[in-house]
Amino acid sequence: MRSRRRAASLAAAVIVLSFGVGPIGVPPTYADTQRVNVTSLKAGSLVIAHRGASAEAPENTLPAMRRAAVEGADMVEFDVQRTADGHLVIVHDETFARTTDVASLFPGREDDPIGSFTWREVQRLDAGSTFSPTYAGTRVPSLAQLLRTVRPLHVRLMLELKNPWLYPGYEKQVVRELTRYGFIAAHRVWVHSFGDASLERFHDLAPSVPVGLITESGTVPTTDASWLSSVNALSTTVTDARIDTAMRNGNVVLSWPPTGTQDSTRRIDQLVADGVRGVFTNQPSTTLRALGR
Repeated sequence: MRSRRRAASLAAAVIVLSFGVGPIGVPPTYADTQRVNVTSLKAGSLVIAHRGASAEAPENTLPAMRRAAVEGADMVEFDVQRTADGHLVIVHDETFARTTDVASLFPGREDDPIGSFTWREVQRLDAGSTFSPTYAGTRVPSLAQLLRTVRPLHVRLMLELKNPWLYPGYEKQVVRELTRYGFIAAHRVWVHSFGDASLERFHDLAPSVPVGLITESGTVPTTDASWLSSVNALSTTVTDARIDTAMRNGNVVLSWPPTGTQDSTRRIDQLVADGVRGVFTNQPSTTLRALGR
C-alpha cells in the first residue's frame, strides 16, 4: 500500500490538480472556474496555509493571507465567527485575549466571548502587536474584507465554520458572502468544521462546495455522509487504515499539525506518500519545498 501511494506522490510533480492549482510553478488566475473534483486529488497534495502564513505574520489577518498567496500556497485557511451585532469576523479563539490588545483596550473583558463584542469594538482591536511590532495596527478582518483582499490573488479558500453552535443560522450568512464575492461560482472555496450538523446545513445551502469534517482523534465517519468530501485530521492520528477507510467512503484525507507546531519535512513526505491529499501548514514556503514544488 505504501509503495503504491509513494508512486502516486512522486507523480504529483508533473500532474495538474483538478482543484485548479495549475501546473507546478504556474499559478491559477482568480477567474479560473474549474470545478473542484476531490476524487482526483490522488494526483497530488494541496498546501493549505493554516490561518494564513501564521508563522510569519499575525494569524487570521490580511497580511498573513497575502503572504501565503505570495509564497505559493494553494489555499488559505481561516476561521469565521460572529459579533454581537451580526458581523462575520476572522478569529480562531473563543476570546480575543491571545491575539489582540483587548485587555488594555477593554479592561476586564479579555475573557469575554467573541460574540459579546460589536463590530465597532472589534475594529478598534490591534491584532498585530502581539505577534510583532512590525505589524502594529493590523486589524481583525471581517469576512467581507478578507474576501475582497483574496479575490484577485492566486489562491483559494479553506473556510472554517468556527464554534457554529454559538452562532445559530450563520451558515446562511457565510453562503451569502461567498456568493456575493463570486467564490462559490468560481469553485474557489472548501468549508470545514468540527460541527458535522453545521457542515450538513452548509451543504444543503451550497451543495457544490466541498465540505470537510475536522477531527482530533483521526476517527473516520463510517455512517452515511454522502455530502462529506474530506476528513481533516490531526496529523499525529493519520494512519494507513484510516486513510483506506476514508477512501472507501469516497473521502480524501487532509492533515493538520498539533497546535503551535509544524510537521517536519520527513513527516510531510510520509503523510503524502501514505495518501494524504492536503497538508495544513503554518509555513507554506517550507512545506512547498518539502513537496518539491
